[in-house]
Amino acid sequence: MGTRLDWLGLGLGILPFWSGLGLAVWAGGMISVWVRRGRLLCRQRETWLWVGLTGLMVISSLQSPDPLGALLGLGNFVPFFAFFLAVRSQVTPAQRYQWVKIMGGTGMVVALVGLAQALGGQGTLTLLGLEMNWHSRIPGRVDSVFSDANVMASYCVMLLPVQLGLTLNAPSGSRLRWGWGVATGITFLALLLTRSLNGLGVVGLLGIGVSFRQRRYVLSAVIVLLGLGIVGAGLDWPGWRAVFPELLWGRLPKYLLGRAEDLRTVQWQLAWDWFEQRPWWGWGLRYFPTLYQQSTDSWVGHPHNFWVMLLVETGVWVTGLFTFLVGRVVVRGWHSWHKTGDWRYGGMWLAFVGVTCFHGLDVTLFDGRVNGLAWLLLAGLADDKLSSQSGKL
Repeated sequence: MGTRLDWLGLGLGILPFWSGLGLAVWAGGMISVWVRRGRLLCRQRETWLWVGLTGLMVISSLQSPDPLGALLGLGNFVPFFAFFLAVRSQVTPAQRYQWVKIMGGTGMVVALVGLAQALGGQGTLTLLGLEMNWHSRIPGRVDSVFSDANVMASYCVMLLPVQLGLTLNAPSGSRLRWGWGVATGITFLALLLTRSLNGLGVVGLLGIGVSFRQRRYVLSAVIVLLGLGIVGAGLDWPGWRAVFPELLWGRLPKYLLGRAEDLRTVQWQLAWDWFEQRPWWGWGLRYFPTLYQQSTDSWVGHPHNFWVMLLVETGVWVTGLFTFLVGRVVVRGWHSWHKTGDWRYGGMWLAFVGVTCFHGLDVTLFDGRVNGLAWLLLAGLADDKLSSQSGKL
């Protein structure tokens, strides 16, 4: 592969800080791959499965009450399908390891910006069109280089497993292990400061999974007890709020006892009613906000669940095929990780599973950085024929 995929590393390093340029680098590299290898890619069954999915999404869009808006919504999906197909067939263990190192390093920088916000940093640094905000947009919640604290949280959910994988892969007691361990701790602290309950819950679930895999059952029990304690503090069980800091449970009452428009269950119930009206092809991408506003006089950009959004907006055919195509990569990735025991690959697998779980209570793929990183992770996992050298890199 040589230097053919260097554009991936370059774009990956730029992406968190300058999303437009990072995605442009990836787009240029992707087009180059399709120009050079398009005929070969078009002979692969995998390509035609994704082309079929694209066709189903177009059919869904054309049947929408707002077909133009639905077709524009394809921009969050179809270019990334092409990116995934261009990258997946050329991945090597060395390339994959390069990605995780870049992701781990840039993730620590993004987390440090978040810590600077929490320490009271003010102002904005602009350099060559790159804007670095040193103040959070929502008081009390850090968002670092992103426009929303929840987007920052989803980014941290992806980066934590990658950094953990690098930590566990490094020799025990080495400076490298200590360095990546510190990076992991900084990113976790930044996640806490986003005050994202969704992000904290997903990391807790991943922690339980990892501790079980490592046979650290006591650690699993501790994580479960901490989770119960946070819920208890949020529900104001007697004495619990004196034990757990408000940072962990402060936003929980809003989603357990708050207004109807704050409750995911209300959005999902309405979404189910709309799905029953048009189950096969949906209402078209980007149409959920219109339906919600017509029904409640309130604006919500999405139903805070990726699959609910897909079902309402694209119907069962698109949702089913999309889930199948992505799901089989995840299943094969699990078997590959189990076979090799490579924690760098395992970190990528956990990162993708983590951001997928995150999308069960929020949808942050509308940020190109989160969406692009997720598709890069999936492309890395799609290479299930790991080299025998993967454990020696």
